[in-house]
Amino acid sequence: MVLSRVKEALENLGVKPEDRILVALSGGADSMTLLFLLNELGHFCQAAHCNFHLRDKESNQDERFVFDYCLGRDIPIHVKHFDTQEEARKRGISIEMAARDLRYKWFWELVDKEGFQWLMTGHHGDDMIETFFLNLARGTGLRGLKGMRPKNGKLIRPLLSLQREEIEQFCHENGIPYRTDSSNSDVIFQRNNIRHNVLPVMNMLNPSFFNTMLHNFHNLDEAWQIFEKEVSEVRKNVVAEEDNQMLVPLRLIREHPQKRTMLFEILHPYGFNSKTIDEVIDSLGGTPGKQFFSQTHRLVRDRYNLILVPRDEADHRFYYIQGDDENIEDPFPMSLRIFEKNDDFTFSRESECVHLDADLIEFPLHLRHWQDGDHFRPLGMEQFKKLSDFFVDQKFSLVGKEKTWLLISGEDIIWVVGHRIDDRFKVSKTTRRILELKVKP
Repeated sequence: MVLSRVKEALENLGVKPEDRILVALSGGADSMTLLFLLNELGHFCQAAHCNFHLRDKESNQDERFVFDYCLGRDIPIHVKHFDTQEEARKRGISIEMAARDLRYKWFWELVDKEGFQWLMTGHHGDDMIETFFLNLARGTGLRGLKGMRPKNGKLIRPLLSLQREEIEQFCHENGIPYRTDSSNSDVIFQRNNIRHNVLPVMNMLNPSFFNTMLHNFHNLDEAWQIFEKEVSEVRKNVVAEEDNQMLVPLRLIREHPQKRTMLFEILHPYGFNSKTIDEVIDSLGGTPGKQFFSQTHRLVRDRYNLILVPRDEADHRFYYIQGDDENIEDPFPMSLRIFEKNDDFTFSRESECVHLDADLIEFPLHLRHWQDGDHFRPLGMEQFKKLSDFFVDQKFSLVGKEKTWLLISGEDIIWVVGHRIDDRFKVSKTTRRILELKVKP
């Protein structure tokens, strides 16, 4: 019965007999059953096993077990070792999330390198139900409650209609060996707590709870597809992208009847959780400048927009420009030339091209970002102005200020690049030589 159900599932999912399949093989009952079934059905398979080194000797024993099993049946197997704890520490994420990211990154590399049509995992229905309760407790929204899809691109999960108990019974009936993770009974882990304490109560309340949940997942997935279409429309009409940043107009978010849900769906792919979204909503009526952080991105509440940018380190370096340089490439492409002023000279109207009095300038020049206390004399003014006040007057966003480069001669700002030169260094009637600076597209 299990064989026929999986055979039908594979056919419905578009898997052809000649397709090359990579099986994620942990050594547990589910992945061992999947590999056994695919071989019984005549599919060409290779296995991929990850050793995360999280369970001392057991991790190495799992590796030896799957290696010997595949070797004895002429099934090619790929094995990779990971320092999972270091990855989690480095990225500031959970061990579980680090392991998931590491394995799928490697799996997809194998799929591309070896030319597999499909990557298959042994996820079953109980996995899906446990994930539902985990996500319900975490507050992931509808996205986390809709269950796993049996097919997502090249990823296929053929066992989602099966229960853990069915799979283990199938292993016993067919002599399929498998490894049991000793930590599976430890309720300190949230998933195990749900498995051993929550699901038995649900099954007592409803003896058909498993089938009821499969039906619920189908309904939730259909509801999600309707909702996802609405979210896509809002993204298309509300969200703008420019200069590696995403802009979400505050006015449109404030006016949306489901602002919290919509904002969650827009920002969740960038690592923002439900609690942070609540804080963002609370900030909409406050003053600009508040910032929110995920592991990978920064969200700035500006005057008119929420601005999303990658969370990379600010560039605090100085980039020097010598007097004989004609072109520079870092931190951005720019050309330089010095020429004698004559009667034919005309000023450029482009903001990315300026002309300065070359004899007033001290080389080497250098480029840097703004610092507290910076000031200059904007073109046309007789008094100095704090750069921070200039930014406010010109309605710079916080992100815009951080990205703006300053060209420095000695201790003086001579050009707020792309915006304004210093009046002291302008080309005047007494200028003899001109320095032309042009930022290249």
